[in-house]
Amino acid sequence: MEQDPGSDPSPPAMSDPDAPSSDDAEQLRAYREAARRRLRERVGAIVRTIRAPLSDVIRDHALVHLPPAASARLRLVHPSWARALASPLFASAHAAAPRRVSGLFVAAPPAAGWFLPLDAADTVPSPSLAFLPASSAPAVLSSSHGVACCFSPADDAYFVCNPATESWEAVPCPPCRITWPRPAIVVVFDASVYNFGGDFTLVCAFESAPGSGIYCFAVFTSVTGAWWVADAVAPAEGLIPESGVAAGGMAWWRTTIGTAVGYNPVTGRVQLAVCPGDSAQWEIGSAAGRLHCAVRADGDVMVFRLDGHGGWEAAATISIAEILQRPWPPYPAYELTESDDDDAEAGNRAEQERTGAIAAVAANRFRMPGDDVRLLPFQGAEVEVVLLAGGRRVVAFDAVTRRWREAVLRSEPAGTDWGAAAYAAHTNTLVPIAPVVLMEPLDDQEAAS
Repeated sequence: MEQDPGSDPSPPAMSDPDAPSSDDAEQLRAYREAARRRLRERVGAIVRTIRAPLSDVIRDHALVHLPPAASARLRLVHPSWARALASPLFASAHAAAPRRVSGLFVAAPPAAGWFLPLDAADTVPSPSLAFLPASSAPAVLSSSHGVACCFSPADDAYFVCNPATESWEAVPCPPCRITWPRPAIVVVFDASVYNFGGDFTLVCAFESAPGSGIYCFAVFTSVTGAWWVADAVAPAEGLIPESGVAAGGMAWWRTTIGTAVGYNPVTGRVQLAVCPGDSAQWEIGSAAGRLHCAVRADGDVMVFRLDGHGGWEAAATISIAEILQRPWPPYPAYELTESDDDDAEAGNRAEQERTGAIAAVAANRFRMPGDDVRLLPFQGAEVEVVLLAGGRRVVAFDAVTRRWREAVLRSEPAGTDWGAAAYAAHTNTLVPIAPVVLMEPLDDQEAAS
């Protein structure tokens, strides 16, 4: 049978089921084009960063790490620097940047409270907070990321302020009047870059009944503008008002029975932690956003951090001799003997200087008076132990870099016992203070006032 010459002798073509369709091919081309576009953008960003002027690099990446006093002076460098430093986003980033403690607010009645800087360049314009409308120097109750809560006993008035920028807001009194001279109030501040408005929270611990040892918690937020009493209660016999710190979004206090009690104003959760050592010689603080405690153990300071299960884990162990860096109190390390022979005298002196230096280090380690050293509150991005030694000497020691900073308390008024003073650790930032619109208390809270 003859085949039609016009017909195709090959069998009909079959479609490949695995071959990409026109829609799939178009989608693949779109993916490849998007990947090339992202690559071009990244390369362009790298090129722009490399070619950026040094002044722009410093403005965008270095200014946020400077103390507020230095940042204020740099506003005059260039108008773009002034605009950047005046931005609320920059102030929020400045508070969120990791930094170490700037100093301590000290209150030792009858002396007026004041700020003791650990760095001369990282101080505040008014150490006594004279910009606040108070008839007497207010006491700083607590501080978090540059936001301080202050109390004026003479006026029975409360303020939340930024001592570095001298901005402040008045807040109403807690619903329950405090029965002790110093209220147990902790300011909790979210230092994330999203809190560019400067919203804050105050947590006040108060005893449900005098002598009961059971504590309740009153909460105030700048958003609501009113206090309310939480439902949570906690056993906190002997709560120490001046020990309050903020860590991990919670307010914490020490007690005289060797426990730490914390309250979370967001979740309403109460947490208790037991001192991991001698509760007569311990202090709590904040480091890297977590609660830490420092405990005296013979000639060392042991630092622990609170884990996620309510227990403590060791963070650092530092010798007190290493923190203080020198014999305290000072005393002669060695005595030189007399000799008629000048050469022999020089040789004896060199040998005795060598052995005398060793003896001085040993004396510093083993003869240091233990009662002269007191642990003070601390806060910062890293663990930094703060000690009061010799009655007036304040030393901060970084457990990571092994570097120390030192400041000396005032000598007046004469006879002031700085070992019995109240201290509040403070870190200077440019964070703004959110305006407070006062609201009327809730009906079920009026009975508590």
